[in-house]
Order: sequence, then structure tokens, then C-alpha cells
Amino acid sequence: MFDYKKYNDGKYKEDFWTINRSEYKWFSNYVKLKIFKKEASKVKNKEVFLDAGGGVGNWAFYFLKNFKKVIVLDISNEALKRIPEKEIIKKQGSVTEIPLNSDSVDCILLADVFEHISPEDLNKLLSELKRVLKKDGRIIIFTSQYGQGVRLSINRIFGKMQKENKNLMELEAKEGHLNRLKFSAMKKLIKNNGLEIENYYHYSVIFQQLTDFMKDESSKIIDKISGKKATREGQVIKDKLKRIKKPKFLFQLFFGILSFISYLDIILFGKIIPGESIFLTLKKS
Repeated sequence: MFDYKKYNDGKYKEDFWTINRSEYKWFSNYVKLKIFKKEASKVKNKEVFLDAGGGVGNWAFYFLKNFKKVIVLDISNEALKRIPEKEIIKKQGSVTEIPLNSDSVDCILLADVFEHISPEDLNKLLSELKRVLKKDGRIIIFTSQYGQGVRLSINRIFGKMQKENKNLMELEAKEGHLNRLKFSAMKKLIKNNGLEIENYYHYSVIFQQLTDFMKDESSKIIDKISGKKATREGQVIKDKLKRIKKPKFLFQLFFGILSFISYLDIILFGKIIPGESIFLTLKKS
């Protein structure tokens, strides 16, 4: 049985996942925050916001002004003790056994968490999310999925799917991903747990993958030149960017353009082509 607590505590101790309180979210984070806020704004009652599996509160932080009470639930004490905001309520526990009363939460965010849950626990996860959600509440999910994407498409054309599948499995293991479902499997799972999809956007089809490639490779080069080492290649310069709260205009312009290019995946392909990630907004059936 997978030990979620041990795994997550270890990742935070080695700074694999770090704090991000910048007012600017670049690339994929720009898109995520834009969609999260758009979907959360539809929730009528703004009493309680739950960031389930919220780690160090990187997303919960942005909803402090929108909801009266903001809770971060995480299985890792290492993560919770690093949250600097006193206004954020910290709850230690699992997303498969949420330590909250039934019908007590207006909006639940599950960002980059679903894929870290083993397949045999997915029903428990959705059942618990439904239990704590109020009647008119919403669940916002962002997760990886087994979709199309430019990388998979190219390898499919050139008959390199076997190599691509091997690379994908290696990446999943490195990132701690325990599932990668197709959209059809997600829909069936959601329906079986008394929930329904109100809205969705496929993502990371073409433009997101290109901007992520640029970000990752340039970060690795900068870190090698500087001679600094981190848990993940390129993480030194990325963490510096996360700490910049008021970037200069040219900096904003350059990264803003790249972020919008990333957002084009939603605009052009969000309802059409399954990408490597997906946004889901759920409500009770």
C-alpha cells in the first residue's frame, strides 16, 4: 500500500515542492490561476474554501480575499508548518478521509493532486469530496490525463509510441504520479460517485508543451552556468522567479506573452482535443 504521508513529507524536506507567493504566475501557473478563479467565482456562497492536498498553500493564498474561511488540507505536516499565513487554517489529514463535517465546504480545489492518488483510492477520494461539499458547492480539479498532446502525436506518427510510453512511465514515477486516466474513464468514475461535470477544459495540447519546454531547458542552462545545484534541474532560477513580487515592465511583458501563448491551448483546443492535462468543475448530481 502506498504511503502518501511518507512520500509527501520527503518531497517537502528535500525542497522538491516549494513556496510560491509571487503576484505573477507564469506559464502553466498563469493558466491554472485564471481558470481556478473563473470557476470559483461561480460559487454563490463564499463561506468556506478548501484546498485539498494544498501543500504549502500556493493556491489557497490567492483565495483569502474571496472566501471568509480558507482551509489547506494536506497529509504532510512538513508542508503545513511552512505555510506563513496565519489566516489560512491548516488541517492535517488525507484527501481520502477528510477531517471535516459533511456539507461544510462551498468550494473545493484539487490542484495537481488527483494524479498522486492510487487507482484503488480514487473512489474514496471522490466520495469524500462529495460528502464535505455543500449542495450548491463546486469541486475544481486540475490533473494530468492520458490525452493527445503534440509530443504523443509526433511519436505516434513516427512509430515511437513504445519509447514514449516508457518515457512517460519514468516521468510518472519521478513525479510521484500513480494514475493517468483517459477522459472517458474520468467521466465514468465521476458519475459512479454521484457527481457530474459542469465544465471542463482540455489543456497542454501544443502551446503549453512548447512554453514548458522553453522554460525547463532555459532554466537548466542558467543553473549550469551559475554552478548552483538543486533537487531538480533548473529549480534554482525557477524558485528565484517565484519570489519576484513586483517584476519590471519588460520582464512582465516577455513572460506575459509566453503565458498567454500557453493559454491558447484553452482558447483553441479546450473543448476539442484531449491534451496531457485537464480542468474539471464538478457538482453534486
